[in-house]
Amino acid sequence: MWLEELRRRERGELRARRFEALARSRRAASLALSNRKEIATTHHGAVNSLQVDLTEGRYLLSGASDGSAAVFDLKNATEYEAGFIAKHRNILLVDRQHEHGHKFVVSAAIWYPVDTGLFVTASFDTYVKVWDTNSTQVFMDFKMPGKVYSAAMSPIATTHMLIATGSADVQVRLCDIASGAFTHTLSGHHDGIMSLEWSTSSEWILMSGGCNGAIRFWDIRRAGCFLVLDQLWSQQGRRPPFLDSTMDKDQKNLTSSPPSKSNSVQQRTGSRLKTTTDGMHLLSSGSDSRLRIWDIDSGCNTLVNFEAMRLHPSKPLQLAVTDDSSLVFVPCMGSIKAYNMWSGTTFQTFRGHYDHVNCCYYNSQDQELYTGSNDRQILVWSPATPALTEMEDDDKRQEGFAADEDNWSD
Repeated sequence: MWLEELRRRERGELRARRFEALARSRRAASLALSNRKEIATTHHGAVNSLQVDLTEGRYLLSGASDGSAAVFDLKNATEYEAGFIAKHRNILLVDRQHEHGHKFVVSAAIWYPVDTGLFVTASFDTYVKVWDTNSTQVFMDFKMPGKVYSAAMSPIATTHMLIATGSADVQVRLCDIASGAFTHTLSGHHDGIMSLEWSTSSEWILMSGGCNGAIRFWDIRRAGCFLVLDQLWSQQGRRPPFLDSTMDKDQKNLTSSPPSKSNSVQQRTGSRLKTTTDGMHLLSSGSDSRLRIWDIDSGCNTLVNFEAMRLHPSKPLQLAVTDDSSLVFVPCMGSIKAYNMWSGTTFQTFRGHYDHVNCCYYNSQDQELYTGSNDRQILVWSPATPALTEMEDDDKRQEGFAADEDNWSD
């Protein structure tokens, strides 16, 4: 199939971007536990958070329940085992023994979006800390009123350097790296904030998921949320892509039809959120073991019926989505399930961990999936490489022929 697409590209029948998209989709669909790359972790607790930097796509940041955070170089292996298995050990580690390390669970670890010189960690010790990667020292920290469940920075922001934080308190707090202070709080939730997600199409739009299941949309330039999602407010199917942003217009329309309080998205179950790369849809999951897709522009439930899944009831799981929004990866107890986004069917189930899986991150640059679990391991799921496998087989056959040769052979 890929040879046919390659010939079509050579003949000019297939545009470059379309060819690239097909290649990426094919690689994502062929993910399997890597037998060529291994991440050797030094965490002594469950891995709760994973993220690859957004600038180079090279450094993997992880946060764990033992209060530690580590950075791994995905491009340069520390050593090679058996000649071809690349082992990646941490190039940076901050733990409880560090002078400014966290004392309790690290619930979130995220990169500063435009530079690998800074990263942010959030912890149950009520602190959010900004670290200097080069010196491994705390650049600044923010004290929260309770356990910090989530932290997020906008991947597209150009006019602000805000860290959105969600804790056991009912307010979303925005911390400004530029000033080192809280800019303002967002009030509206009636319980703790389990998950936060910035829009990938507007640097001003923030989405929050509460411990009671409510999902709220905020424009940080204005007071109050402009939308609370309602599972009964729905539309069928996938919305076609749009070119021009109509956010201001849509906000006026959305606020005119507020959903009823009784139809909260995942009642009393805590929502975990993930936006698609194009910024058009939002995924939410809860301990009711339901996954929903929302149209961000209209706030409607798209009514995609996902096949049965079983989710951890109390932990804020980290979902992952492919670039083309074709697959969503969901930690389901001891495995990871890949679902087709628009049919809801199970595409593949990944098994390799020995305990509950907490987080997964899809690296769009290498089309690799990274997963973290209570077994303290980070596994790498890579695309199949049939061409490379055939070359290795040819090399082995040639080695076999060489072994059969004698002194009389030409």
